[in-house]
Order: sequence, then C-alpha cells, then structure tokens
Amino acid sequence: MLRLDGAGRAFGRRRVFSGLDLEAAPGTRLLLTGGNGAGKTTLLRCLAGTLALSTGRATIAGWPAGTPAARLLVGVALAPEQTLSGRLCGHDNLMLVARLRLPRREAAAAVAEVEEELGISDYARLPAQRCSAGMRARISVARALLGAPPVVLFDEPGRSLDAAARALFWAALDRRPGLTCVLASHLDEDRARCDRTLAMPVRR
Repeated sequence: MLRLDGAGRAFGRRRVFSGLDLEAAPGTRLLLTGGNGAGKTTLLRCLAGTLALSTGRATIAGWPAGTPAARLLVGVALAPEQTLSGRLCGHDNLMLVARLRLPRREAAAAVAEVEEELGISDYARLPAQRCSAGMRARISVARALLGAPPVVLFDEPGRSLDAAARALFWAALDRRPGLTCVLASHLDEDRARCDRTLAMPVRR
C-alpha cells in the first residue's frame, strides 16, 4: 500500500533524511520516531504530496506520492491543531473534505457519523477559531478519516488530546483494521499500539 525506495529529502545543503526503503502492507501501523529535526514531519509531507522528495521515490498503492490519484487515497492530519479554516465551524471544515471525497448524498451522513465517533458533535457548530487545541485536533483527525481513505498520516495526533480523546482516536483506528497508518509520535502509548517502527536519526 505504501512504499519508499531510496527516499531522501534535503533543504539546500542540509540533508534531512536519505536512503529510506520501506514497504507497508494494508493494515500496517507504522510509528515514526526520532528527535526534533529527524525529519518525521518532512517525511509525512512527502508522503502526503505537499513536499517533493529530493531523491528516491514514494508511492501510494503504486501511484507516485503527490499525484492526484495518490492524494485521493490519503487522509492527512499534520499539525492537527492548526490546519482548519478558523472562520468555518468544525462541521463545515469536515463537509468541505467530505464533498471532495464522497457523492453529495453520502457526505452529510459520513460527517455526522465521524462527528459522533470522535465525540465532537457537541461543538462541531462552533467556529474553529473558538475551539481549544484539543477540539481542533479531534476535528482534524475526523477529517483525515472521511471517505475511508486506505492510508492515513498523523503528525503527533495525541499532543493536544486528553486521555479520553486518545481512546476515541485509537478506537476509530481499531474499527478500520485494513487502514495503513503512518504516525509520528513520542508517546509510549502510541508505540505500544503500532506494529512497526521506523527510527529516524537526527543528522548534524
């Protein structure tokens, strides 16, 4: 479902990571670990297609990362507390993505279902800019799951979630056993729930 072949990324002369080779089958939960500056977020951005690799290749179900076909297969929650449109309510943020991924008749039902699943129904109609960081993180996770993408990418999703919200997050993933999940996290709880780990060293 996800593959890296000699993947590397540099910013100018600074090499963030290089020579990454990886294959992840459907249902894999891959944890990215490493200190600050190891390139975890950069790798997630390359997989999401918002940043190009400097060397090598990344594919999603055989499609090059960043192509329209690959983007349709990936749900993303990077910087989950900061990526919502603040002027829209949480519900409308979700509807924007649902309408891109689903037929019109299915979008509203899918949004209502994921709002209940992540426990955000009570504040989904608030403007996102009035929601706490934890509320926005839950909405961002819900947005990543809309449309049943086969691959999801999460960057420190538990950073702003309390214990109850983290339990809802993992319960949502458990209901999707075929989902390929790539998760950057420093939490021991997340490590215990993942079946593979990619340790990324900090390069000096």
